[in-house]
Amino acid sequence: ILKEGISANHINEGDVIIVSGDVGRHGAAILMEREGLGISGDLQSDCATLWPSVEALIDAGVTISAMRDATRGGLSAVLNEWAQQSNVCLEIEEAHVPLDDAVQGICELFGFEAFDFANEGTCIFAIPQEDAQLALDVLEKIDVSSKREIIGLVSTKKIGKVILHSAYGSSRYLDLPK
Repeated sequence: ILKEGISANHINEGDVIIVSGDVGRHGAAILMEREGLGISGDLQSDCATLWPSVEALIDAGVTISAMRDATRGGLSAVLNEWAQQSNVCLEIEEAHVPLDDAVQGICELFGFEAFDFANEGTCIFAIPQEDAQLALDVLEKIDVSSKREIIGLVSTKKIGKVILHSAYGSSRYLDLPK
């Protein structure tokens, strides 16, 4: 059900991209369990309901251009689908994407992309810049979204593409998961 201020996944140039929590934890936890990778640790899935975060944003009057859970295909799939559907470019700052150390380690060991892993308690929002700080303040108060971060900005630099900017000054396209 679309409420006032929520469009059908159409983001606009100048919107910011906010992720409600760390990415890839569910997929990494399932991979460890299913494949018996023999890695010790207490990595847990991020399974959680997203409704409290969404409801809090709506109640606070935050305009939401688009929102989606990052389940199948993870962050990469959501961002690429948005870029293509809305004919925009999403420029993502890799250093701003919250990532659990255990997930990072698994990805480095086995050559996976954390942004491709499923999430079960993380939502991605496109929010107009003028509402970004309010959205961050609201999300911070909800347990499931307390790790929220602005991870990027919507531009028209390369229509239909997601550009991932590294902390080292380089950039690459973030493609759909394979």
